[in-house]
Amino acid sequence: MLPIENQKSIGSEFALSVVIACPVKLGDDSRASAITANALPPPAGHKKSKKPGFDPPMTIIRILGGLALIGLAAGAAQAQPRITDAADANACRQALAVAKLAFGSAAPKLSDAAPAMAADKPSASGIVLAPDGSRGESVGFIVDATAIERAASGGPLKALFLQGAPADGFRFVVTRQKMNWQGDWYGLYVADAKLGADKLADLLAADKVEGASIVFDRAWQQPWLVRDPQSLQIVGIDTQHPAEFLADWIVTRIADGAPAKACRIAFRPPVETAPELLPAGPLRELAALLDEIVGVPAQDEGTFNATGRIRVAATQAWANAALRPWATESPYNSQAEIENGLKAWSRKSATFGAQYRRMNALYPRALAALEAHYRTALGKPPREAAPLAKQSLDRAVGAHFVFPRGS
Repeated sequence: MLPIENQKSIGSEFALSVVIACPVKLGDDSRASAITANALPPPAGHKKSKKPGFDPPMTIIRILGGLALIGLAAGAAQAQPRITDAADANACRQALAVAKLAFGSAAPKLSDAAPAMAADKPSASGIVLAPDGSRGESVGFIVDATAIERAASGGPLKALFLQGAPADGFRFVVTRQKMNWQGDWYGLYVADAKLGADKLADLLAADKVEGASIVFDRAWQQPWLVRDPQSLQIVGIDTQHPAEFLADWIVTRIADGAPAKACRIAFRPPVETAPELLPAGPLRELAALLDEIVGVPAQDEGTFNATGRIRVAATQAWANAALRPWATESPYNSQAEIENGLKAWSRKSATFGAQYRRMNALYPRALAALEAHYRTALGKPPREAAPLAKQSLDRAVGAHFVFPRGS
């Protein structure tokens, strides 16, 4: 059994508390994708998108060093934020600038990068509305009061934000309403500027939205609004489901009184799983082994879905380790706690012991491969690549486990 700590909910985040032994069925990944997909369930009526997860242990295709490094360099270059599916590239200009700042920030999740970019002057980056990075009941928005009107909240809606200067008589509207213990739902709409805040609150709080066009509705992600400093045009950004790794941003403009897709902004190559962003060989082998060790729960974990949440954290850790190593997040446990926890776990069965030994055998080879990746694909000098690779790999490995602190 793999030790996982029970967790108490605090809004949409979690504090770890009483230790339990969570049985897992090793070697069976048939439910892995479903578990990961349901880590934060899609709200009713919201278009379901594919959630991240690890495929069943894959056959590793070993590529000769020179060819592999060429492919990795091309992939890393492609991973920089870039506009795709452009219907109106000019409308995406400032959104792309914000995306580049987010990608280069230290925020592990791109959707949490606004505080570092906006600081005390959100308009300097073009941000007029964005998540403020807080958690639980204190979650909120960074708001540029020169561009966004914050309406009084009450009733079903906890918050309502209105674009101040309409675009040809229409404006973006953002809502926040209570959902459940996991957090709140958010919506992004385009509405006639003649509709006041009270009327909009009534229309948008209903089960069936009326009087506005939906960009997205009843979703977990908080909307962003960005203003171009030259044209003063405001666009909306959907950063997509929080469980997705380095997901595309979908940029929407107002055209003819309705939302219109301006473009997508991509942050990575189009892969199915985060480990595919890593060089083929020991790194992907290690990622597959760690996912096998996490396993699937032997019993239903309900809406809490602790194993799925661990998989989401691990997926995001691998994605950052591959493309944004400066933004890898420290795991819950210290390195010593992880090592001690894994040693104790490995003694529980011959299977666990064999997996533990294989993990230790793969680690130095994976570390060397990640260091080479940082030198070749990301252009890091050796003196930076070595410690960065060690930190990134340790954090990615640590993201797969939750042990009692102090162990």
